[in-house]
Amino acid sequence: MPTPRPPQPTRFAIQKARGKGWKTLEVGEELAHTKARFDQMVGINPRAYFRLIQLDYNADSAYEGMEFNWTLIELYDPTKGPAKGRRVRPAAKPAPAAKPDRKRKAAEPVALPLRVYLAVILIGTFAGALAYLHFAGGR
Repeated sequence: MPTPRPPQPTRFAIQKARGKGWKTLEVGEELAHTKARFDQMVGINPRAYFRLIQLDYNADSAYEGMEFNWTLIELYDPTKGPAKGRRVRPAAKPAPAAKPDRKRKAAEPVALPLRVYLAVILIGTFAGALAYLHFAGGR
């Protein structure tokens, strides 16, 4: 009969959106401390998506302490505007768009340094032939 696993404390995690998933930045055991770190991270990078989640140990898991049930506590969405009490730097005004020069050709011809390429290939071939004759000629 397997021994029952000891109960795990509830943990809180701060995650940042990365591509199509979430990267865990920090895990803490106290909600107040983790919430303060969450607010600090949002203040440092207000253009990123962050979430604060609660992690509860899943005792029914077959992975022995590696699987948790999570509950969303707070989600920071930068498209919703600044949250109350958070300082956000004003965005810089975009530069005026430059008008395209229609007189330029789509592609300018560039001369290939064919002589340089040929010289490098010939020198490499010559060096390889000398090395072959030096090491293979002794047998």
